[in-house]
Amino acid sequence: MSEQKRPPGQRGERDEHLILDEVTDQLATTFRLLSGDPNEAAERAFADIGVNTRAEAALLGEIAAPGPLAHPDRFEQSHRLAMRALEVADRGAWKHPRLPRLGPLSGAAESGVELVARTIVQGHVADVVRALSRLYARREAQSQPASPERRMLVRARIQADRLALGYQGGGFPLPTVLIGGAAVPVLASASRQFGALQHASTAWVVAGGVVLVILFVALAWVLLQGAGLAHRRIRATLNPSLAALYQTIGHCGHPPEDDSSTIAAAALALTAIAWFVVPIAIAVLATLF
Repeated sequence: MSEQKRPPGQRGERDEHLILDEVTDQLATTFRLLSGDPNEAAERAFADIGVNTRAEAALLGEIAAPGPLAHPDRFEQSHRLAMRALEVADRGAWKHPRLPRLGPLSGAAESGVELVARTIVQGHVADVVRALSRLYARREAQSQPASPERRMLVRARIQADRLALGYQGGGFPLPTVLIGGAAVPVLASASRQFGALQHASTAWVVAGGVVLVILFVALAWVLLQGAGLAHRRIRATLNPSLAALYQTIGHCGHPPEDDSSTIAAAALALTAIAWFVVPIAIAVLATLF
């Protein structure tokens, strides 16, 4: 007697205990519990599915999210907008800073600020493109074969991979410059220890210290102005489009952050060195002559 056909979707004896079915059911329950108010949903999740922390509840909610795209009908539009914003930011978001009048030094100051801002902006654009390429590839792997979402993600991922070859960052070793600038007083102190300053006079020590203070303050000012310019321009030109894209993708965290805060912190550190470390070093060296 031939075996009767099972109705579609009915589980047989060989597959009724698959772990995949248990995980799928649990994720469906998690997604249902986590919909609505986040705090209330988290408390319900703790009681009903044994989740111990809100962080775990949020992670399970992301895994349980249906489909690779939260808003597939708007994904291509938001992707194109983000690509346009990346081009605009990379090309001109670092240009034409508004600076106080510095007389004959205005041109050099503007060039220095633009150099710092370009390094931050173009480096951030390159990071964003690489992050989108990885995100698109991951969501592509989660898509059903031959589905519209998969086709959209494949096209977007190929475009991001191609763009990554052209967006290579600012091309200026800014961290190396910062490390080199911060090492100046250390090298001056070391040179005194090895006799390089044995025949110098107190006046020369003071003059050298004053030059170091001026250089450090100038470098800190340029870094701070450049970091502020880059942060403002990125926030105005790029962040809104990236926020819209990440929303249409859904459950993918936040876009990468730019390095302007790190550069600003380095500028403040250089200012502290200029006003505190260098004068102390000058005073110590002056007492030795």
